[in-house]
Amino acid sequence: MYIHEKTYDLDELARFNTHTHTNFSHCAADEMVAVDMIKAAEKAGLEIIAFTDHNYPDEKNALSAQKEELYRQIKEYPTRLKVLIGGEISSYDVGKFADDEESDNSLDWRLYTTNHFHQNYWVHPENKTPRGYCEHMLAIMDKVIDSGRADAFAHPFMAKYIKCFDDFRIVTRSFTDNEIGDLMQKSLSKEITWELNVPAIFDDPDFHKRYFGIGKEVGVIFNIGTDAHKLENIDTHRFLPELKRILL
Repeated sequence: MYIHEKTYDLDELARFNTHTHTNFSHCAADEMVAVDMIKAAEKAGLEIIAFTDHNYPDEKNALSAQKEELYRQIKEYPTRLKVLIGGEISSYDVGKFADDEESDNSLDWRLYTTNHFHQNYWVHPENKTPRGYCEHMLAIMDKVIDSGRADAFAHPFMAKYIKCFDDFRIVTRSFTDNEIGDLMQKSLSKEITWELNVPAIFDDPDFHKRYFGIGKEVGVIFNIGTDAHKLENIDTHRFLPELKRILL
């Protein structure tokens, strides 16, 4: 689902933050209360904010229940913002999802993560080499596209949660331009957008400059997501100077 027009102008993209965590996510700060997050987004001049809490196999379909509670929290607070209540949904192996399709379809914004290898339920490839991890991530993402369940990919291709290498960037350097471009091309038919994830860009700048360039060539739609776990990180604009230095 496309939620805004295609643009590669980072100032324009900074009007939208499509990856934030409320305090329903175990890793988010207590201050990440829905109404306070909306107030922070208004102060930052945003036009869209998406709540994208984590989900887990042992809390199957919890996101749909959380959506109702978040709606209850914000319904009395008038705002000009477009608020999307979704989730950062786990695809933890090829064709394996941490919730069912009905739960997915109840959400406003389905942000799929395919690389949370630090989670104990995540399936690692048998071939634990940089190429092995690349091929495994590509296969997971390919099945997500086929499923039609996703609106966007969260921090795609990111490898920092793979702990078996001294430098995780050896994995992202192993993706070829053609592999990235072919997957992006395939995603166009499903209207899947691609995240410019602020922490991931800062951790692996060389890869993300390449990734952004390939995406522009293919013609995909990008979103900026700050992966905010604290209120101070809801404002996309505070990261713009460094994002421009890296990506442009």
